[in-house]
Amino acid sequence: MRTDLAIVGAGPAGMAAARIAASHGLAVTVIDEQARAGGQILRQPPQAFRVDRWLTDRIYSPQQQLLRQSTELTNVRWLQATTVLGADLVAEGVRLQLNGAGGTCELTADRLLIATGCHDMPVSFPGSTLPGVMATGGIQAFIKSQQIVPGERFLFSGSHPLQLIVADQVLQAGGDVAAVLFSQPPSVIGQALRHSPALLPHPGKILYFSRACARLLRRGVPVRFGQVASCARGDGRLQSVEITASKTLQNGAPSRPVDSIDCDRLGIGFGFLANSQLASQLGASGHWSDTAGGWVAEVDAWMRSSLPGVYVAGETTGIGGADVAQREGELAGLAAALDAGVLPVDAANNQARPTRRALRSLYRFADLLSRLSHPGADLLRGLMTPDSTLCKCEEVSVGDVTTALKNNPFATDINALKLLSRCGMGLCQGRYCQYQLRSLLAEHRGEAVFQSRFPIKPVSIGELVSGTSDQIH
Repeated sequence: MRTDLAIVGAGPAGMAAARIAASHGLAVTVIDEQARAGGQILRQPPQAFRVDRWLTDRIYSPQQQLLRQSTELTNVRWLQATTVLGADLVAEGVRLQLNGAGGTCELTADRLLIATGCHDMPVSFPGSTLPGVMATGGIQAFIKSQQIVPGERFLFSGSHPLQLIVADQVLQAGGDVAAVLFSQPPSVIGQALRHSPALLPHPGKILYFSRACARLLRRGVPVRFGQVASCARGDGRLQSVEITASKTLQNGAPSRPVDSIDCDRLGIGFGFLANSQLASQLGASGHWSDTAGGWVAEVDAWMRSSLPGVYVAGETTGIGGADVAQREGELAGLAAALDAGVLPVDAANNQARPTRRALRSLYRFADLLSRLSHPGADLLRGLMTPDSTLCKCEEVSVGDVTTALKNNPFATDINALKLLSRCGMGLCQGRYCQYQLRSLLAEHRGEAVFQSRFPIKPVSIGELVSGTSDQIH
């Protein structure tokens, strides 16, 4: 298969880029792992399902409108339920290895846009692998897509305001919320108010958030500050959670629980990490950001990466939310048309002007949110105990890693630590343990990230050897 522009990711960035590029005559192919377009922000229900009250709040309207516009395009090919296993730069452009329902195949594109989004930041603490401990975004996915409440009694713990939104969505879907815990002190509210110039241009977001908080308060859901879930307990499944003062953990003092709450679901919400494995595997330049998603790709004003013909937009350039991703996707779509020679420079600049204007305000809002919601390295390390699982794939504990560091003082980069401890050698290639592992290695700060390798997502050997170039249509 061949295409003018391949887009990996059918979320806001990918859909926006597809709409713009297709409007200028480019043949576009969009590849996404989900069965339907929309990304995590929309989480469309399965085609055969009908879900009442699916994302009826107006805050989702821009992305829902974009979804309708994108899926109506005639010169866009959608490869849903398809995984990108890897990519290579070739003389003809970029060659992607795909795996879908029909098997494996290759797609060659003149240009490639990576818009792979993000995932919840995992956190290591005692009991973090117990069934019932979930990512807050994972809980939200059940409710968004099918109005399923995946549990009975929920407790949320973290530092990101998304957990208030999800707690409200759980209540509206018929669930019970025991409490919402924020690791930050109450003064974080004052800090946000002092940065009102970054907040005021976004009244829709503030109103949506305020309504969710009001509903929680009316239902009597406690919202506690300066506390965090420090231990999950249960016999084969989550039954209760110990609560500890954040300040105690940040100071490195012994953990002394201040409370215990019975629940069968614990939502962990400390923010998000960029899905940057494809950009890393290709060799794009990037940098590490503690607050903006870990390893993020570096781009120019047109979302061009350091690699010829490769663009990056959305959370992979830094966590910013759906509105930022959509605007960056618009720029990437314009850039693809500009670089393909079908859009003059003056026209591209004129069309990009309102997008850039909107992004200036959106970037300020996103930067403020990232800084205020970041839990801090001291708290994340304070939650870890020697027995806490750090690498779920290889079942490597925090103690295993610290022992490897102690016994190998010359291991000063993350890949050496990977070889010594097997942390990061599993199916996820470190996407779920890299952030915490790097934190443990901070005093020996060396190479920042694992080098992603083919395949970046799990695939059976049988699928690899039996694939042909024309199986996916």
